[in-house]
Amino acid sequence: MVDVYRDRDGAASVLLADLSSKGARSAAHVELLLAAYRRAARTERTPSGAMAALNRLRFGSPDDCLEVFAAVFIARVDRATKTLRYASAGHDTALIVRDRAHRHLEQTGPVIGVIPNAAYGECVEEFDVGDVLLAATDGFTECRRHCAPTQQLGTSGILQALRARARHSPKTACTAVGTFADAFTGSEYRDDATLVAVSRRPPSKDRGSSCDRRAVYPWEATVEDLDSVP
Repeated sequence: MVDVYRDRDGAASVLLADLSSKGARSAAHVELLLAAYRRAARTERTPSGAMAALNRLRFGSPDDCLEVFAAVFIARVDRATKTLRYASAGHDTALIVRDRAHRHLEQTGPVIGVIPNAAYGECVEEFDVGDVLLAATDGFTECRRHCAPTQQLGTSGILQALRARARHSPKTACTAVGTFADAFTGSEYRDDATLVAVSRRPPSKDRGSSCDRRAVYPWEATVEDLDSVP
């Protein structure tokens, strides 16, 4: 599950969630979590505050209880301060890619739905034009090599895929990782495999949208230029 939108103050918010439910029930849980996140984002001005609000939903009344566990990553990109502020509830794979270097974004709290009243920390990173935020669900990191099923792609495989280029856009980052994972797995995935990549674009006279949302079988990617998100 991915959501990208612009806050009222102009900052862009990004959500990636991996729910424990599968199949038909998962769609209902996705709708509930997304609605709760949008409400929380309007009232809680920080990713950690929104994360705590989502966790409270797991322990709410029977009518609106989430009833699942979820690994969730929430980031808020502020163009004015050139920063990315994030909270991570048990989410393993989120990176800031800058040229050929990368920074791994650590978890700041437990998976949603495990601990009532859990506290979630928050971190702030520099995020300037040309930087790319890339986050992936464990459908990528835990996918297995088609000819050696005991080997998993892991974060190391994602980084290996990214090293082919000196600089990445969101689209090239998703394409590189997805193509590498397809070759690794033989295009056979045991779990939902989702990528989200976002960036700031350089100043340009062309202010048209360069937003590209797409689904690529057998994995999904959401590619966003944050300066074009409405």
